[in-house]
Amino acid sequence: MLLRYFLLCALVVAACGGQPRSEPPTPAPPGDPAAALAVPEGPVLFEPEQLIYPPEDFPLASDVGRDTAIGTRAWEREFVPRTSIDFRWFVVRLYVLEPDVPSAKFVAENDCDTITWDAERPLVERIGAPAAADGSRACAYRFGDGQRVLYYMTGYRNVGVVVGTQPRRAEVSDTLAVEWISSLARRQIAIIGGVLARTAR
Repeated sequence: MLLRYFLLCALVVAACGGQPRSEPPTPAPPGDPAAALAVPEGPVLFEPEQLIYPPEDFPLASDVGRDTAIGTRAWEREFVPRTSIDFRWFVVRLYVLEPDVPSAKFVAENDCDTITWDAERPLVERIGAPAAADGSRACAYRFGDGQRVLYYMTGYRNVGVVVGTQPRRAEVSDTLAVEWISSLARRQIAIIGGVLARTAR
């Protein structure tokens, strides 16, 4: 009887008065899909809404929240995962710069403190970011209630790419959150490259 009870407790911890194990966080999509693309030379001349991450390609089943222009040459699309226990939302912003303005300049001139907030001003911290050919930066914004928002910035040719997220739980480390948003940035760059490659045929 004791052995049977022990086995039941091992299988259903909460039923025996213990704490259930939390699910491990979802790993970020691996790889760099842009690496396999043959993209013709030249600046990006498309409108940002023609290039922004398509909802059907997003790696988590999500609803689209904000989906709107930012000024005249930028676009923002927000993804709200339907069932994720790890992330509240993701946002992708594209800034199509003038043809002669490299995205490295965009990254260099937009530091972590250029993102503004409506209410509380969070603690701003630059954190480790995966390297990218056109430069990259990752920023963490920590609020008084313990919530975090993270952004990753990079670019491609004359397009600035900014991806952000808000983790839901402490098990999603800053490192993992940045892996997610940098992976999404690489996929956004692959989407831009794919549009350029298709239109050049």
